[in-house]
Amino acid sequence: MKKKEERRGPTLFDFVQSKKEEKKPARPESDKDVVEEFYHLVKEKKRVSKEEAARWAKERGISTADLIKAVERLVAEKKIRKKLDDEGNLIYEAYG
Repeated sequence: MKKKEERRGPTLFDFVQSKKEEKKPARPESDKDVVEEFYHLVKEKKRVSKEEAARWAKERGISTADLIKAVERLVAEKKIRKKLDDEGNLIYEAYG
C-alpha cells in the first residue's frame, strides 16, 4: 500500500519571507525632491534648527537618513551651512 503524500504547509521561513516583502516601504519622494524641498525650507526661514528639520521630515514621511543625506549634499554644494547658535544648538542657514 502506498502512503498518502503529505502536504507540507507553510514554514516559519515562508512566513518571515512574506513579511519582509510586505515591509518594503514605498519612498514618498526621491532624494532630489528632499534636497530641493529642504533647501527651500531653509531659504524661506533663513534659519532652521535641527529639531525643526527633524519635525519637518517626520511630517513628510522622510527618513532621518534621507534628511541627513540632503543636508550633507546641500552643505557640499555650499547652499546651506551648519552652525551652532548662541545656546549651542545646531542650526542650518542658507548662504546669502
